[in-house]
Amino acid sequence: MKKLFLIFLLLVPIILAEEMEPLETITYEGREITLNAVQGNKALISVDGEKNILSLNQQKTINGVKITLIEIFDAGDFGTANLDFELAYNCGDLKCDEFETSENCCKDCGCSGALKCVENSCILPECTLDSQCEDSNSLTEDYCSEFKCKHRNIKCEKNLDCNDNNLDTDDTCYKGNCRNFLNYVCKTDEDCEDQNPCTTDLCVNKDCQNTLKENCEFEGEPEKTVLEKQNEEIKNNLEEDVKKLRENVLTKVLSWFKNLFN
Repeated sequence: MKKLFLIFLLLVPIILAEEMEPLETITYEGREITLNAVQGNKALISVDGEKNILSLNQQKTINGVKITLIEIFDAGDFGTANLDFELAYNCGDLKCDEFETSENCCKDCGCSGALKCVENSCILPECTLDSQCEDSNSLTEDYCSEFKCKHRNIKCEKNLDCNDNNLDTDDTCYKGNCRNFLNYVCKTDEDCEDQNPCTTDLCVNKDCQNTLKENCEFEGEPEKTVLEKQNEEIKNNLEEDVKKLRENVLTKVLSWFKNLFN
């Protein structure tokens, strides 16, 4: 009994009510419906390129879609139409009826060649077997579902589970989640350059050491790094914006007092 009730629900036609403007296109059950124009109490409507004219309160089947013109508003340069849409066929009853095609109802009409029907659309299958979805990641469960590869995350149990085969990261398992942090500050001495001629800049054990040179005198400030220059520019811009905001507020307050006593 439950199975019969479910089949009945699947075959109940879906009716859509929509307010549309001229030249607007909507997609309904895989069909492209366009309101081409409204004039007086009539509307020109097309379904997948097939056109027809409807009068107010009239229903017509256009290219497999029952359309009823419920209400119309025409103001010359602007207009709208309220329309009801209902398929003239039952997609999903396992019969390829008139107006049904592989494009709008592959559930009933199937797909050509190697294409497969997924969610009532013909697609080129990405997979047919779980083994075709292997991503070489030990922390994902790889499987094929509806001809598409899926990768479900698996919680780690130990640090070894998180090995990403990258020597530049420390791989740890924390509360079932992997953390892969970079384990170096520098790789070469050039990475430690601080733009200060009075320091010796070295990369030692993946960390920077900037040692002051003895008896080194440097006139002026060391050249600023790119980050320092960017931060200084942002700070200056913010100060300028705040200054302008205060000036605008003060101007408005003075203008308000001036108008108050005039």
